[in-house]
Amino acid sequence: MLVGMYGGPAIYVVLPLTLIIMKQKGLYEELFFGFLFILILSDSLESQLLFAKDIKNIYILALAVFLLFDSKDFQPLNQLYKIFIPFFIFSYCTIFFSVGDSFFFTSFQKTLSFTFVFLVIPNFVTKLYRENGKEFFKRVIFFCVTALFIGFVLKYIMPSVAFLDVSGRYRGVMGNPNGLGMYSFLLFVLFFIVNDFFPSLFKRGEVILIYFAILYSIILTDSRNAVLAILIFFLFQKFYSMSPFLGFVIFVAIVFAYETISNNLQLIILSTGLGDFFRVNTLEEGSGRYVAWEFAWQQIQHNFFIGKGFSYNEFYMRQHYHELGKLGHQGGIHNSFLTFWMDQGLIGLLIYLRSYILVFIKGAQRTKYAFPILFAFSFTAIFESWLVGSLSAFAFFALVIFTFITSPEIVSESESKVDEQISLAN
Repeated sequence: MLVGMYGGPAIYVVLPLTLIIMKQKGLYEELFFGFLFILILSDSLESQLLFAKDIKNIYILALAVFLLFDSKDFQPLNQLYKIFIPFFIFSYCTIFFSVGDSFFFTSFQKTLSFTFVFLVIPNFVTKLYRENGKEFFKRVIFFCVTALFIGFVLKYIMPSVAFLDVSGRYRGVMGNPNGLGMYSFLLFVLFFIVNDFFPSLFKRGEVILIYFAILYSIILTDSRNAVLAILIFFLFQKFYSMSPFLGFVIFVAIVFAYETISNNLQLIILSTGLGDFFRVNTLEEGSGRYVAWEFAWQQIQHNFFIGKGFSYNEFYMRQHYHELGKLGHQGGIHNSFLTFWMDQGLIGLLIYLRSYILVFIKGAQRTKYAFPILFAFSFTAIFESWLVGSLSAFAFFALVIFTFITSPEIVSESESKVDEQISLAN
């Protein structure tokens, strides 16, 4: 970080050399955490940390090379990536429909990084779990929570970094409040399932401290999406604990009741006395999201079935930045499924959804949390394009969770509790 902030182009020499040395010394866990560290830095909007947005591409490439050329160190390989192979193939095809030579390279780079993270992260997770057991996941949680506590410190010593200038909302070490909300929500889900699989892994005081850091971060961000996503996950995991069929029925009921709820959401929130926290004054315009969704939908009509490759949505939205700004929108599409549709077309979106849902079907064979996670993830994906961002802390969390619930290397829920009870008895 210091070299990147003050060393200029030296980071492009220091980083690769560091990664090679770490690989030679067998420091795979440090390589893993280093990648997450760079992804967190890359989300920041601070000018001194902009270097992280470039070197994360070098980092994932290095990890992929280490994996591919030394695959014997990762045997047996994690098979999660195979579920997404049809989507990878299709996404490489859409690159040839790109809008120009310069964009072709950008789209190819994004597609390649998307492929690499699905190959690299699950295999690093399973390798490190085999070598270190459940203690590996404990260190993952502690590392991620430390980032939240750093945000709390910045809140007092560097408020200009910890708060967004425009709205004054808290963002901690992330680039924006909603990003920190997503980070906290995904960490909540990961910690919840790890703590349930391995009940003796964390002491009571540690559990309280971790939940405090996560929930307090969400409260500071005023992220209503994160709050609702946690409620959805918590609600459905309760229903699925009682009966998977009951959980499915409740989900279908909510889908059919969605229009009524959305039309009366402002009144519902005001009746609870939480109008200020959920910022009901921004609900009607959807914080600019409805503008982006309508704008994207119009463009999708021109590439309805086959898109123009990854990152086309960024290219198109950037072309109309000032026009959208006048309508009250800043940023991207803020909807993962519309973003996939715009970049890959309807065919690409359906292929991705097939793989996405198969992950949770596979996970449901091992844990009752698979479908509650599916519902919560899908809810957040409606309001943020995080599923499309391959080189982000959010995608990192998602892939760790996907790996956790689908990998045969990680013991099943019932087996873990039996092992814990045996360990405690001994």
